[in-house]
Amino acid sequence: MMRQGHLKELLSDRGRTNFARGREQHQVPLKPPSPARTIHMIIGGGDDASINSLKFTTSHKLKRSITHERYDELEESIIFDKSDTNGLAFPHYDALVITLQILDTDVRQIMVDDGSSACIIHPRVLTQMKLEDKIVLHCITLIGFNNAVERTSGEITLPVVAGGVALETIFHIMDQDTGYNAIIGRPWIHSMRAIPSILYQVIKLSTPWGIFNIRGEHRTSQECYRITLDCTATQQMRDKEKEA
Repeated sequence: MMRQGHLKELLSDRGRTNFARGREQHQVPLKPPSPARTIHMIIGGGDDASINSLKFTTSHKLKRSITHERYDELEESIIFDKSDTNGLAFPHYDALVITLQILDTDVRQIMVDDGSSACIIHPRVLTQMKLEDKIVLHCITLIGFNNAVERTSGEITLPVVAGGVALETIFHIMDQDTGYNAIIGRPWIHSMRAIPSILYQVIKLSTPWGIFNIRGEHRTSQECYRITLDCTATQQMRDKEKEA
């Protein structure tokens, strides 16, 4: 009867406080709204950009900021087993490529790279999301495996939503020919306490609703790899033409 609102007048002030806290703890956190749009691989720029030969369209919805508390006391075990191999062919050497909700947009063709110390996003994605005015002109230098030096053109902070949990994430902006829309690196992976498995093509994280799985898209991964190879070959041809 107490939970139905009866007999509360019999409680002391301290009892009422404890009762209110108990009710708050039993409330289930609200899940975020559905994304307003989806961004695939962007081939061209501008309002008439084509995406995988399809026209880009946006359904305008009310934007809402979403925040959730991190649940530091969750003790659920994250395991990988045979059920994670459904739909996979072994051996494979595919990168882990997923779709994530960034702000109010589903962004596809995001590579999960736990070897990267930064999260990267392509500027054309921000153009499609109409977020150019949110870019901060703070540039950093990134060094690759072969000591190749790349300079970013700015950064932007955006909420990345996974399993109902939103994390404000700093993305560094790089305008490079690539098959990926973004790269999710260690800052997001570690902050979310996520466990990626490239072998099983899945990333798992603990949420207030239990363990949440984000399945990799291995066919998309293969497509991104082919696009990246084509972009590299094209860039090499341009460099040779400049030298000539």
